[in-house]
Amino acid sequence: MKTKLKISIIAMCLLTLMACNAHTKSNQTDIVGLNLTSKVKPNDNSPEIKVALLLDTSNSMDGLIDQAKAQLWQIVNELSYAKCEQKNPNLKIALYEYGNDNLNADEGFLRQVTAFSDDLDEISKSLFSLTTNGGNEYCGKVIKTAIEQLNWGDNKKDLKLVFIAGNEPFTQEQVHYKTATKLAHSYDISVNTIFCGDYDQGVSG
Repeated sequence: MKTKLKISIIAMCLLTLMACNAHTKSNQTDIVGLNLTSKVKPNDNSPEIKVALLLDTSNSMDGLIDQAKAQLWQIVNELSYAKCEQKNPNLKIALYEYGNDNLNADEGFLRQVTAFSDDLDEISKSLFSLTTNGGNEYCGKVIKTAIEQLNWGDNKKDLKLVFIAGNEPFTQEQVHYKTATKLAHSYDISVNTIFCGDYDQGVSG
């Protein structure tokens, strides 16, 4: 997967600050799958952070998928402590897998695991239960599908993010990645890539 932006938790926080100020509790642990549902539930008038996690579950991710899951969930953990206008935003996560031969070929070897949900325990269980098999990794297709299929809303105060994690070239096509990212931009959705592998290989495509 070609990477335009190598995601780290620091870079992710800077992106979050465009709309909200992220504050991490001093006693926060780095336990993957941390139970986040004990936080004070924001009210219905709060702005929202909507995040679509897109994970490559092809065989080329064998040995890398646990790292990818941990990185994605670290991002979710960090965003769960975000503040916007002194309020706790409603954090909603959606999850897709792609590149798995067990998935429908006519749909581009991708699957919506969960639509937007604030039940982070269930999202965590779904994410960490994904396994590899196959396949064909159509990054542009899964990005476009997530944008068109999910209910992103039209509130300009909301922060809308896509994180796509994998290790194959970004140019495997059913939908060109430039088409998908332009569509995302039209909805004020920021697309971020996480390359699972060697940094030099990632930036070279």
